[in-house]
Order: sequence, then structure tokens, then C-alpha cells
Amino acid sequence: MNKKLKIGLIILAIGLVAAALVWKFYVNKPHDDIEKATAAYSVSTEEIWNKYNTDRRTADSLYNDQVIEVTGSLSRIDKNDTLVSAIFVMAADSMFGDKTIACQMYKKHNEEAGTLVVGSKVKIKGVCIGFDDTDIKFNKCSIVK
Repeated sequence: MNKKLKIGLIILAIGLVAAALVWKFYVNKPHDDIEKATAAYSVSTEEIWNKYNTDRRTADSLYNDQVIEVTGSLSRIDKNDTLVSAIFVMAADSMFGDKTIACQMYKKHNEEAGTLVVGSKVKIKGVCIGFDDTDIKFNKCSIVK
């Protein structure tokens, strides 16, 4: 074999090994188990709502992509197809829709979330995914007992 072919095969082998390692450790990594994760913050719905509405930049830096336990009085449960969300209404607005904290539940908690009583105090843990000027949104949520 000539020298260029040997070098090409060595580079190809190194590339294949690198691709396999990227697949194994980056692409195919297990998802975080939010239910078992320790919450970075434990706040009331009023506390997080006020923080986002007074200083959004600071609130984003504190809460975005963090596991947070939020406690408040449940306003309603929204159900559609496979998604169930626990909703805490923070400001009623008949023209543009309520301003809320919306917690999208893990599918395995949909049935349990459906049994929650409107008006009861509930603690929910999930990942804060941001504020869009009307709603603070959480996903991967579970009910904390």
C-alpha cells in the first residue's frame, strides 16, 4: 500500500472512533431525572411572579433551566390530548387571556394531576423554561408530596 492510502485509513479509523464516542456520550446520553433532582430554589408563585415582573433579567439568570419547586393555590388543570398542565393564575385579563404560571406535567403524572383540587395549595417541581411576558412556563413537572 502506498503511504497516502495508509494515512487516509488511519484518519478514517480515528474519525469513526470519534463519531462513536460522540454518539455514546453526547447524543445518546440519558435524560435528567427531574423528579429525583434537588431543587435549586423553592419559591411561592407570588415570589417568582414578582421577580419576573420587576427584574426579568435577574429572574432569567436565576431561574431559567433550573429545577424549581413552586408552591401556590391551584387555579385550574388544563388537559389536551396527552398534555396536562397545572395552572396558577396570577392576573386575570379578559382581553388577552390570563397571566399564569403554567406547569406541564410528566405524562406519568397526568392522572394524579387530574385529581388535584382547584383552590388547594400545591407544590410542584419542574424545570423553568422562561417567561414570555404573559406566562412563566415550567416543563418536566411532578407533584411534590
